[in-house]
Amino acid sequence: MDSNNLDVLITDYISSDIGEDDYQFYSSKLAILDTIGCIIEASNHENVLQFASKNNLSLNFKNPFKNLSVNESYENISWYLTVLTRWFDYNDTFLAKEWAHPSDNFGSIYSYFYKNKNYKFNDFTNALTKAYEIQGSLCLGTSLNKLGYDHVFYVKLASGSVFSYLVNNGDTNAVRRTVNNILLDGPSLRAYRHFPNVGKRKSWAAADASRRGIELAIISSYKDEVYESVQNENKWGFESSFLDNSKIEFGKDLNNWVIQNILFKVLFPAEFHGQSAVEAAIKLSEEFNKNINKFEKVNIYTHEPAMRIISNKEVLKNASDRDHSMEYMVAAALLYGELKYEMYEESFEGFENINNLRKKIFVSEQPQFTKDYYEFSKRYISNSIEIVYNDNSTSKKITIENPIGHPSRREEAIPLLKDKFLRNVESLFNTEKAIEVWDKIINLEKDDDLNKFFNILNEDE
Repeated sequence: MDSNNLDVLITDYISSDIGEDDYQFYSSKLAILDTIGCIIEASNHENVLQFASKNNLSLNFKNPFKNLSVNESYENISWYLTVLTRWFDYNDTFLAKEWAHPSDNFGSIYSYFYKNKNYKFNDFTNALTKAYEIQGSLCLGTSLNKLGYDHVFYVKLASGSVFSYLVNNGDTNAVRRTVNNILLDGPSLRAYRHFPNVGKRKSWAAADASRRGIELAIISSYKDEVYESVQNENKWGFESSFLDNSKIEFGKDLNNWVIQNILFKVLFPAEFHGQSAVEAAIKLSEEFNKNINKFEKVNIYTHEPAMRIISNKEVLKNASDRDHSMEYMVAAALLYGELKYEMYEESFEGFENINNLRKKIFVSEQPQFTKDYYEFSKRYISNSIEIVYNDNSTSKKITIENPIGHPSRREEAIPLLKDKFLRNVESLFNTEKAIEVWDKIINLEKDDDLNKFFNILNEDE
């Protein structure tokens, strides 16, 4: 048995006490509140809600959490909540060698505790913290996207392994079987995130991964082989078959760091590599519109991952394509001084203006930005923007090293994160009630009965 195998490392970590400190506990509550807001906002869109409940889950209430029955399967609860969490690309983010949305794990963790409520609140936050940590640390260690695979494979590993520990009462062999069964599944392609195949699968892929992780955790409860060499077996193993014999590994020791260092999408529903570019564009919006008659082009200087995944797209087929286009999101921000969901739709009244402007935006790599992106002590997500006019003059070059949701700007972001929550739940609660819900959850204590948390979510709107 190789002590560097994921099955051993993950099982040892999940079985350990991570020492849940006050800041990590507070960070977990922020993550939970942000995810709850995303779920409620998405449920306000009938087409999204119907898709999330495709497994005949009842829709009797406006509050999506009240639509859940304890008799529903773990898989269906996780699918439902994860589709709603992820649909509008507004949930939290983690960027490294691989990219992630750690709150994609919320649905699987919630599904277990919702059906098994005899726990304390910190049991829930502890499990969520571990799922965040597993996914984020894998992102720091091994890139899937460079090999053409999708990041939701790490959701399957994180959700599946933590759920396995919970549902199998800490049976370490069951957890190891779960991890190795997930490796045997292999990762999915990420073609649906790129032209010409971009579509809504990118909005339900994480739900599919979390549901499959749960399914394998339950299957792995039955006595079977541990499949302990499947990760690195020379001919038939995961690393030889999928990673061209490179290693799948963690980029850091496992503790409680990731949930404290996630990136919140505080202001803009847009792919995170471009968020600082949007912030810079908004600063230039007034100047741009005053001088629009002599405008010639816009230059964006960015990091290599942004060049690879959200730039230089000639054709944008749909809203899912547009919210992953650096040029499109910057064009909208320059024209309107903001960026909202509806701006990605062809029905938006300014759609043609945005689409025409984005063709005059040119993106190039700034090598220092790429270096700062990968440096663990920084993990910057920098972008610079300048406007070039037809008289050869230029605007001031605006550089944003880190967007508002970056951990280096956490204190600045918390009031805005609360504002985002209030906006996201306004279809369900009036402002006074929404503030009450926020305050009740943010003030939960570690040893509070978990039912207290569920009761808050099920309060009458």
